[in-house]
Amino acid sequence: MRFFLAFSIALASFSVSVNKGIEWIKPETITISCKDYYSVPTKFGVLSNNVWNKHAAKDDPWSQCLEKRHVDGELQFGWSWSWPYGREVIYAQPQIKVGSSPWAPEPKFDDSFPLKISSLTELDIFHHTESMSNGNHNTTTTMWLISEAYRGGEQNRSVIAAEIMIWTYFTEGHFSPAGRKRGELSINGTVWEIWYDKNWKDMSGINDNNWVYISFKAKQPSVKVSIPGLKLLKFAIQDGLISKDWYIADVELGNEVMSGSGVTWVKDFAVNYNIGKK
Repeated sequence: MRFFLAFSIALASFSVSVNKGIEWIKPETITISCKDYYSVPTKFGVLSNNVWNKHAAKDDPWSQCLEKRHVDGELQFGWSWSWPYGREVIYAQPQIKVGSSPWAPEPKFDDSFPLKISSLTELDIFHHTESMSNGNHNTTTTMWLISEAYRGGEQNRSVIAAEIMIWTYFTEGHFSPAGRKRGELSINGTVWEIWYDKNWKDMSGINDNNWVYISFKAKQPSVKVSIPGLKLLKFAIQDGLISKDWYIADVELGNEVMSGSGVTWVKDFAVNYNIGKK
């Protein structure tokens, strides 16, 4: 476990370029795999080629792949994508994750998960990404909350209680989070919009279960951030939106891709937590 103690979001200059309508020229990469849901462990977490809503592309051509490259003697991992324009949908969410998602538990990363929220004394999430795109996407950190400490190796939708999304970057043409805006929250000078839906669902239409959806959207976006995860969760508990007795199944960093082509590199990703005495 790595420790990072900053509690406020650290703003940095953008390293994202958006050039809608310009022909995409993919930079030089080493492609790991373009297979749907292909996963590979890295030092930061499990890289996953999540194409959860690929059928929304219908007959239009698309591609999404896991990538790697060498930079100054170090190996960096990421993903590339090419999705159609013209639809108001999210096609996919390529990502890197720590923990064990109730949607796709294997392969696992960090056997301490799931983490009971009420037992946490610290939860901070740090990430630094580099993206280039000619379309619309966001950068979001997702926590799937479950109602019990499920540690099985098979998908278990029945334990899913809530989806917490933390938006820290978004292109101008990307639409707002799901649900309705509930208000705003300021933590150490960073202002977060709060979006909420009590009964959210799988917009791909494949699964029929429902869950609580909460999104914290930073009003000043950045690609290098420190997220006060426990403070955001405590706010949701105090506001009656989630239960302190729920568990964090996993923490995922990814792009919700809405259109166009692009590539993202994960320069750093750390989920730092402490568990108090019972």
